[in-house]
Amino acid sequence: MKTFSTGMKVKLEFAAALSHNPKLLILDEATNGLDPVFREEILEILREFTEQEDHSVLISSHITSDLDKIADYIAYIHEGRLLFLKSIDELNNDCGIIRCGREFFDALSPEDIIAYREEPYSYCVFIKNRQSLRKAFCDISIENASIEDMMLFYSKGEKII
Repeated sequence: MKTFSTGMKVKLEFAAALSHNPKLLILDEATNGLDPVFREEILEILREFTEQEDHSVLISSHITSDLDKIADYIAYIHEGRLLFLKSIDELNNDCGIIRCGREFFDALSPEDIIAYREEPYSYCVFIKNRQSLRKAFCDISIENASIEDMMLFYSKGEKII
């Protein structure tokens, strides 16, 4: 009797799920435990599936690098509360991370700050309105924020009230 590897088993499960031409796939940790090659193959299957406009995938995953690769929208649920629901384009274009001193932090408008962390010698600030801040403070470096960064700031950062 031949046994299947985890990756082959997952591929077989996807083949079975897609065989009846569904319009929606609901997946929980679909790539968890897979090696990088199989994970990429599964993500490619999901990309091809969603290229058809009437097909969608709702995926729950802790592997945020997978979400970075395939998600159009990100909803972050923490402790039973929806903390954000945004398009990936909105998150990538409008949000960012600024590392700065107290003086610059105090110069920021509370409306531009989603959350921040005070560190020993600086502030790490998760901001919205990236483009307008870049124009207002042309010499400041604004880092791209990953989905993981966003989740950490929303769940563990301090909020401006």
